[in-house]
Amino acid sequence: MKHFFILMLIALCCLTGCTQQMMQAQVRDSRIVVLDIGHYYHPVRGGQGARTPDNRYGKIEECEYWYRYAGHTARIIEQAGYQCRICCRGSLPTDKELAAIAIREGVHHVNTPEPNAIYRCRQHPHRMAVGMLSTNYALDQKPAAVVYLHHNSMTARWMVYNKGAIYCNEAGGDLALAVAKVITDTIYDDGGMPNHGLPCGVILRNDGRKGGGDWLNACNDSYVPAIITEATFLSNPEHARFLGKEKNAIRYAEAIGHGVVNYLKAR
Repeated sequence: MKHFFILMLIALCCLTGCTQQMMQAQVRDSRIVVLDIGHYYHPVRGGQGARTPDNRYGKIEECEYWYRYAGHTARIIEQAGYQCRICCRGSLPTDKELAAIAIREGVHHVNTPEPNAIYRCRQHPHRMAVGMLSTNYALDQKPAAVVYLHHNSMTARWMVYNKGAIYCNEAGGDLALAVAKVITDTIYDDGGMPNHGLPCGVILRNDGRKGGGDWLNACNDSYVPAIITEATFLSNPEHARFLGKEKNAIRYAEAIGHGVVNYLKAR
């Protein structure tokens, strides 16, 4: 009987190892990237993400921003020969301009019943977070990478912050480094967005629900590289002034796309 249990344990370990290798191979062979527009659009209150404190240096809200510019990120990825899918956990915006953009860009709306509620990951039920239903959709696509498109905002008043970073899961370290490098080289400082000489950071986040940690953890459980873009601060007047110009907003969105492509080509 003892030998039977030992053989069963060995068989289970082999099966687990084979499953892991199959999942890793699926990710490695995939040519699909999923972009998630952070937060959601409320029919009355508008975008529900980070925002500039007032209009002094430009009026920007991150969800509305990424409705306008996620398509530019997607096109860079698609022009390199990959497939790109855009999603958002909410419903189609009631704002006619944003709705038209969403339809044009083929944004998949998850239509989360309560967008601010905590949901379980369908693929990995021990993972829970607000916004998790977007991750369910993303993992259903069997992607090579998932990019959560966000901005940061630390206060309700203007203040210069210079520690923007790309957050990542364990599988996404190289993806985060690739995106951070493009932002540092082409956007920060000499690229036009003052950042006081500081490069874009890379931060591993695996601390559960805090800050979307379990979005990243759920992707990691499927061996999918995943990042959250928090490289710009909407409460930083220097960043807000830069992003408030259409040409700069497009450049920033494209920089993320170029970073993703650089990562995919180097796999």
